[in-house]
Amino acid sequence: MESRTNALIVIICITALSLLSSLDLSAQQEGGFTADRPGATTGPDVLPKGRVQWETGTAWERSSLDETLSTTWTVNTSMLRWGFSDYAELRFQADYLHRSYKHGRNENGFDNVTIGTKIKLFEGQNAFPAVSLLANVLIPGGDNAEFLPLHTGGQTGLLFSNELTSWCSLGYEVDLIWNGYTQPTVFWGLGLGFSVGENFSIQVEEYNNSFEGYSESWSELSFAFQLSPRVQLDLGTDISLNHPDKYHNLLLGVSWQLTSR
Repeated sequence: MESRTNALIVIICITALSLLSSLDLSAQQEGGFTADRPGATTGPDVLPKGRVQWETGTAWERSSLDETLSTTWTVNTSMLRWGFSDYAELRFQADYLHRSYKHGRNENGFDNVTIGTKIKLFEGQNAFPAVSLLANVLIPGGDNAEFLPLHTGGQTGLLFSNELTSWCSLGYEVDLIWNGYTQPTVFWGLGLGFSVGENFSIQVEEYNNSFEGYSESWSELSFAFQLSPRVQLDLGTDISLNHPDKYHNLLLGVSWQLTSR
């Protein structure tokens, strides 16, 4: 337990130091619209200073991966992002789920409640990728929470992106995730993004979760449509590469930039 606590302290210290250092960086040019949904991986782009963005959606999931058939509705998954400097943003996420099992039991509650930051480390140039640091604290829920961990956890990761052509990009990510009482989960993923015209894009991803000697592998296909300069709609689905016949889902969402500055 002491080693896991020390690891979490290291994450928080790195985050705090990075936040302080980012305040002294010179301003970058304002970027265009960027969203962290859809997709399982997270892109390195950060919101420009002063901008606030709300990314929300709903999802349906049917799964028997744990040998018990269940249907889960993500009633709402929401992330609030605030660009507090030109190279860093603060992030708060919370999901609310309803899960019903074949034998009749139902569960409701919050899942994946996190607070953290994303910090741009390198803008990217030629063959060198854009790089950002992602650091989150996972909020526990206590004994009565259905989906939240019992103890405070942490997540730290590096996010990368290469612009291959004017219409194709490659993104990749590697994370360590602690839930407070078991060995860390290693997450890694990569994806290709394709721009089709000015307002439509397609993303194909492959991602993996490895923990305690077991690995889960997934693919995701997602679509995004830029409804206006500050609003994006998205649709996606995941495929379990381990057991494709035991898992089906559909995701639908919107990203809305609430402020222009």
